[in-house]
Amino acid sequence: MLRFIIPTYLTSLFNTLYTIVDGIFVSAYVGTNALAAINIVYPIVNVLYGIALIFATGGSAVAALLIGARREQEANRAFSVSLFCSLLLGCGVALLVGWNLNAVLDGLGATPATMADCQVYAIWWLMGAPLVVGKEVFTYFIRVDGAPTYSFLTALAGGICNIVLDYLLVARLDMGIQGAAAATILGLLLSFCMGIFYFAARKKIFCLTVEGLTPSLAGRCMVNGLSECVNQLAIAITTVVFNRTAMAFAGEDGIAAVSIIMYLQFLVIGIYFGFSMGIAPPLGYAYGDGQRDVCRILESYARRFLSVAPFVLYGMTYFLAPLGVSFFAQPQSSVYTLAVSGMRWYGLGFLFSGVSIFSAIRFMAYGKGHLSGVITFLRSFALLLLFLTLLPGVWDLNGVWLAAPFAEGITLLVTLAMTYLDTKREEP
Repeated sequence: MLRFIIPTYLTSLFNTLYTIVDGIFVSAYVGTNALAAINIVYPIVNVLYGIALIFATGGSAVAALLIGARREQEANRAFSVSLFCSLLLGCGVALLVGWNLNAVLDGLGATPATMADCQVYAIWWLMGAPLVVGKEVFTYFIRVDGAPTYSFLTALAGGICNIVLDYLLVARLDMGIQGAAAATILGLLLSFCMGIFYFAARKKIFCLTVEGLTPSLAGRCMVNGLSECVNQLAIAITTVVFNRTAMAFAGEDGIAAVSIIMYLQFLVIGIYFGFSMGIAPPLGYAYGDGQRDVCRILESYARRFLSVAPFVLYGMTYFLAPLGVSFFAQPQSSVYTLAVSGMRWYGLGFLFSGVSIFSAIRFMAYGKGHLSGVITFLRSFALLLLFLTLLPGVWDLNGVWLAAPFAEGITLLVTLAMTYLDTKREEP
């Protein structure tokens, strides 16, 4: 388990560096308006990641089930159809967004002060769409292929490349937001190339094929990965709502504070996500092989982790919020004050989100992507939008930060009920 979980968490951590490091360098060397521009553009990035993850998570989980059932040839087809479909769809969406870029950015909340930076940052991401999609698919399937450490190394190499290039292009060469975007895409390029190398020279099971690829297999992978796609699309939509609501209360400083909180919450959510995605392949292998007793043992480890981690993580969030925010904003600035206060309120959601994230990924590992999608839809979209609409009218800007904890708390109750009912159905 540790062999899968530790590299997977580290992979998740370094994946967040692609944008967090951009934010740190941009806020330090360009300004908070440029930081706000990155946040405004990020829903476009979420859409690209959503396309990648619907096939990366769903397809790799299907492949793990097939490997556990000793149907390696079908698992290989799941890999191929996931890669081909994700690249085709990702590039198509990138072209469509690029064709209507100004209108899209205006809809996302770009202002005259941020529009130019938004255009530059968005164009780089759209040009890098094949790298975004391919890199994610490679990362997940390399892990299922039995090489989680190599999967981590691809993220590590890309993350380090991004940091070094951010320093060179933004801090030293003063290229601004364009340098930050270029650093990110070049980091993704390195990870993508390492993925190609793995499947060309080191693979154990998976290799590209065009034989036996069917729409039904593509549909099965998509449905099973629906929750992660829903999560990314929900983040895209709710980020716009967060930005517009914060803008109404605190102007561009409010958007910058939202940006900082979104960056920092990735580090915490990444722990839950990394643990859950790390345990998913062993769960899938065991479930596909009919070893329900092994599944129960693995689930008991998860329960122990989730009984302790939420309290530790919220405690760290509360006390380390000033330190984390200081990487993005000067302590004497209004953005700093808004972000520290907001992070402490927003972080209450970490007390509830771990169980929901694990349960969604557990359902996906068992091939029950529709149940996973319900959990993700509630916590990331429906309930979050509901409370973003209701709570600011009661508690002003604090209501914006409290929307996530309220959504996570109710989702936890629904998740526990769904898990109980599903477990009862599976009992002999």
